[in-house]
Amino acid sequence: MSDLVPRFDNSTLTGALCRDAIALNNTAKATNDTAHNLAAEATIAGRPRHTFQSVYYSHMGGEAAGVLQNDVRYYIRGAGTPVDSQVGTHLSLLGDASFFPVQDQDGNQYFTRVGTFDHNTKNQLQNHFGMKLLYAPAVNGVLPTDLANTNLSVLDCSNMSSSAIQTSEITFRCGLSGDVGKSFTRAVTVHDSSGTPRTLNYVFTRNPDWTSSSSSGQSWSLTVQAPAGSTVNGVYSAGDPSNSVPANPMVINFDSTNKYPISFNGNTTPPAISITCPGGASINASMNLGTINKSDGVIVINGGQSRLQVQVNGQTTGAFKSLIFDESGNVYANFDNGKSELVGRLVVGCFNNPDGLEMLEKGLYLPNINSSGGVMYSYIGEASAGKVAVGALESSTIEIIPQMAKMIERLQQFNNMTTVLNSINDMLDTVNTFKT
Repeated sequence: MSDLVPRFDNSTLTGALCRDAIALNNTAKATNDTAHNLAAEATIAGRPRHTFQSVYYSHMGGEAAGVLQNDVRYYIRGAGTPVDSQVGTHLSLLGDASFFPVQDQDGNQYFTRVGTFDHNTKNQLQNHFGMKLLYAPAVNGVLPTDLANTNLSVLDCSNMSSSAIQTSEITFRCGLSGDVGKSFTRAVTVHDSSGTPRTLNYVFTRNPDWTSSSSSGQSWSLTVQAPAGSTVNGVYSAGDPSNSVPANPMVINFDSTNKYPISFNGNTTPPAISITCPGGASINASMNLGTINKSDGVIVINGGQSRLQVQVNGQTTGAFKSLIFDESGNVYANFDNGKSELVGRLVVGCFNNPDGLEMLEKGLYLPNINSSGGVMYSYIGEASAGKVAVGALESSTIEIIPQMAKMIERLQQFNNMTTVLNSINDMLDTVNTFKT
């Protein structure tokens, strides 16, 4: 902004008085801006402003003395030092020409470098001025590639959840021990096709030994007891333990040394498990009981108690627990089922001339097509956007000592001009006395 002042005839006391009054006013504005800089020195991502380099004033002189300018300039570009804040959602931009896109409660978009982001009562990420952070959401873990045509969204954690995964594989490693008729039961939690956890009871029972004309060995059966209202289909069938459904067990025969399995229901691999749950959900999973003639699954042990280890995949739906950022702005959500998913990536607005942005209060900026140029969106960590320091806040770029020196200079100018103004007033009073 430039305030052009009319040219005054400095050869007259009135002209000199007007010239000095305007110069004094401009000095007051410069002093005010320096005071602003001193106050903003300790703010997060504070930026200095400067009204003009010098105040030119003259009371007796040529035409050049008749023009005063009041030019306001902001020094927005630059990156302050990241300072550790111990808050995992605080962010400090390292690129000097990039800004977080944020949105107010009315949906208006601004830009800022104040990264004091944390969860509000609606579980949205906003800084301490109430500006909500915008980001590019991922779809099924895939980030958008064309940011120019991507609608940025408020980073809202209230609608985040991880998908349920049905159990598809059940793996056993166990050592079986017991006399004929002895049973060993193990409860196993699996997830049906809706992601609901279900408890199944796996029952291993010692059968009479199998025999042939030349040898014999141990034989065990495996049945599955499902929750009430469920049906175990085909092999393994035991159904609801309260029902009188005859069991249809799967039989495991071991070699004559009673060590390794040699067949699963007469085959080299066990059949899959198939269960219909209440409400129509299902469990269809492969059964991994090991390899025939090897000890990588179910085996017979001599003496002691039967031992069983089970590994089951699948998971229930996960509720949101926490957010994690990396230095490239990738946003990961942790869920209470132990799963972590990529949910999006932070975006920054970049400008050809950041110093041309319109500076508002509370560290907010607006683009000015004529001075800053239009906004160009970029992912953090790409192109010239720079990376981000996580768990840190950007310090101010205002240097306190030069500002204090400038304040002393402004005050001296103000005092000098006040002295001159008082002298001119005294001279005018004297002249007016002569007139009367």
